[in-house]
Amino acid sequence: MYIIYTKLCSVLVRKDIKQALKKISPKNTPLAHAVEDGKNLRISPLELLRLARRHWLKGEKVSIDRLAKESGVSRVTIYRWVGSKDYLMGEVLWSAFEPGMNKIIKETPGTGIEHIVDVHRQLMILVLSFPPMQHFIKDDPAYALRLVTTPASCVRERVVKAIVSHLNEEEANGHIRLPAPAKELSEMIIRANESLMYSDAISGRSPAIEQACNMVRMLLTVGTTYENPKKIS
Repeated sequence: MYIIYTKLCSVLVRKDIKQALKKISPKNTPLAHAVEDGKNLRISPLELLRLARRHWLKGEKVSIDRLAKESGVSRVTIYRWVGSKDYLMGEVLWSAFEPGMNKIIKETPGTGIEHIVDVHRQLMILVLSFPPMQHFIKDDPAYALRLVTTPASCVRERVVKAIVSHLNEEEANGHIRLPAPAKELSEMIIRANESLMYSDAISGRSPAIEQACNMVRMLLTVGTTYENPKKIS
């Protein structure tokens, strides 16, 4: 009796499998769709950022609709991931410039005020000489400046944080005595840089990088510097 029951179950299972296979053709499986539509697979938030950055680096406008179409992720999901297009663009800009900024801070020679001034000189040159950024500013200066000079995106906050860290490190190593809290100095330095670095987009004048450097030097000169650096007790 048990043997008969086992054989019956086996027949029924095979019958169910055959019926299921009739409903699903080789071209209609999830795997087949994944292979066929490989470019439209769902992606992660970081992969979406990389996709948006690739468009921006090519001088193309970043469109949420286009990102949704290319990634296979709905607009609703994208907005849930990024918050807003401004926030996404802020992350795009920061991801493009953070490596260069870290490299400049690390590799600029010297210490103290002149080192800090030279770091900011190199940062301004980096921003203004980067073709995608030049195109971005020329294409829509109001939008570009809003992203980099206001809290509309993460850019300003991240730059302030990086400069604060650099200033604190120089002071901790005895190369400079900051005349004000690092965060306040950082914000003032950025305002000076922005007003003169983006002067061509704001008023049509040429970028005044050396004038901005002089402003940075003036903000820091109030403090005490050391020709032969030593730890400040």
